[in-house]
Amino acid sequence: MLLLEVDNACEYLRAQGRIHGEDDVAIEFLPGGVSNQVLYVLIRNRPGAEFVLKQARAQLRVPDPWFSRLDRIWREVEVMHHCRRAIDRAQAASPSAALGTLETPRVLFEDRENFAFAMSAAPRQHQVWKQRLLAGEADADIARQCGRLLGTLHAGTWHSAEVAQALDDRQVFDELRIDPYYRHVSAAHADLRPALQQLIDSVARERHTLVHADYSPKNLLVWPTGLMMVDFETGHYGDPAFDLGFFLSHLVLKSIYHIPRQAPFLALTVAFWEEYQAQLLPLIGDSAYQALVTRSIQNLAGCALARVDGKSRVDYLNAAQQDRVRALCRGLFLSPVETWGEVLERLKRTDAA
Repeated sequence: MLLLEVDNACEYLRAQGRIHGEDDVAIEFLPGGVSNQVLYVLIRNRPGAEFVLKQARAQLRVPDPWFSRLDRIWREVEVMHHCRRAIDRAQAASPSAALGTLETPRVLFEDRENFAFAMSAAPRQHQVWKQRLLAGEADADIARQCGRLLGTLHAGTWHSAEVAQALDDRQVFDELRIDPYYRHVSAAHADLRPALQQLIDSVARERHTLVHADYSPKNLLVWPTGLMMVDFETGHYGDPAFDLGFFLSHLVLKSIYHIPRQAPFLALTVAFWEEYQAQLLPLIGDSAYQALVTRSIQNLAGCALARVDGKSRVDYLNAAQQDRVRALCRGLFLSPVETWGEVLERLKRTDAA
C-alpha cells in the first residue's frame, strides 16, 4: 500500500489520471483527525474542482497503542451514500424544510488497492465549528442546524431494513469508540464499571437507525450559507443515543472550558435538542423518545469522561476543568437523571462547587 503524503499525493493523482499534466495543483494536510490521512487537493487553474483525498491508516495518532482495520474506509463510503439518500429523501418530501443548506460530501472515486477515496470539498471559506467554539463563539443557529441534520438522518433511516442489513457490522465502531472510550474508562474508574458495562450492553442492544458515531464539532464544517458533516468511518446501524451523547459531550466540554462564560454554550445544547426533537419525536412517539433521551444522557457521561480519562483525550482543558468533567460524569452514572434540564442543573451545581 502506498502511504499518501503531501509530497507524493500529486504524483499519485497524476498516475491515477485524476489530475492532468497542465493542472496547477497544491496539496494541503488537513489536521484534526487521528485515524486517517486527509489531504486537500486544490487545482488552481480549475476553480471549483478541488476535492479531499482520504486514506485509512492502521495505527491511530494517539499516545497509547490504538489500531483499526484498514477496510473500515469502505464502510465510510457506504455510510456516506446512505446519509446522502436520507437527506435527499427528506428534502424531496418537504422542500421547505431548509435542508438544502445541510450537506454530506459526494464520493468522487475509490482506490481499493490503497484504501483511499476522494470526495467533494466544502467551500474554501468554511471553518471547522470546533475552532469557532474554542474561540468563544456560541452560535445557536449552527446548533439548531446540527439538531436538524442529525434528526433528519436518524428519522430518515429509523428501523430501515436496508440500512440495518448494510451497516450491521459494528467491529470498527467497537474498535474506535466502545473500547477506547467506555472500556478504557472503566479501567480507570473501578467503582463505575457496573454502570459502564450497563451502558456498553445498552449500546449493543438498542438498534434503531443509522448512527454516525463521530458527530462532533470537529467534523462539522460551517460557512455563511451551509453546514457539512464529514468523517463517516464509525457509522453503523445502532443506537442514536450514542450520537446524541457524543455530540452533546463536546458542547458540555466547551461550556466547562469557557467558565465563567458557560451560559451561551449550554444554550447551544437547548437549541440543538429543540430542533432534533422536532425531527424525531413525531415519528417515534413520546415513550420511545423519552427512553432515547435517558440513554443519551448516559452516553454523554461515558463520552465526556472518556475525553479526560480515555484513549482520545481533549487537549484544551486544564486540571481543574478536567476534575469538573469527572465530577459531572460520575454523578450522572451514580445518580442518573432522565431529562436534559436535570443535566443542566447538575452542571450548574458542579460549576458552583
